[in-house]
Amino acid sequence: MLQIEYDLQEQDLTAFTEHELQEKEHFQKVLRRHEVMLPAIMALLAFIVWLYYANVPGAIYIGLMAILWRYVAPILIKYNIRRRTLKLYSAEDIAQLIGHYKLVLEPQALLLVRGKEETRFPWKDLIRIEDTKKYVFIYLDVDQALIVPKKGVKGDLKKFVEIARRRIAAAEKD
Repeated sequence: MLQIEYDLQEQDLTAFTEHELQEKEHFQKVLRRHEVMLPAIMALLAFIVWLYYANVPGAIYIGLMAILWRYVAPILIKYNIRRRTLKLYSAEDIAQLIGHYKLVLEPQALLLVRGKEETRFPWKDLIRIEDTKKYVFIYLDVDQALIVPKKGVKGDLKKFVEIARRRIAAAEKD
């Protein structure tokens, strides 16, 4: 039986929310608005200030603010999302969720071991596995997933994901 072990930390708790938001159209619109639209309006305003009022220092200031806004606004938005997501958890919830985990591939289920507690997820109940740059998300439902941070995983994560995907696909056919 193939297994992996990893430690879940507090900052990992927000990873799934961020991942889900990246795919939402509304979130993409908000980011585009702050990355493109507002800086473009500010740049136009800087051009008008420079052309109409001949105020070069004012135009430069507004232009620099537009460039700064373009790069800082998405960082602030993501920071705010992380902060709000962590507010959803109480201190006790966070203490329960963070820590050492072990996932074991069994023939009929995915076994999650946390301390002395064991939970089995039958393959037919798992929806899919998404592999991102920093995390692997094992979907238990459309809005719920096990978060596996790639950093610090003990075991062969690539092989684990490959076998788990095959077992989920085989369970869907049955």
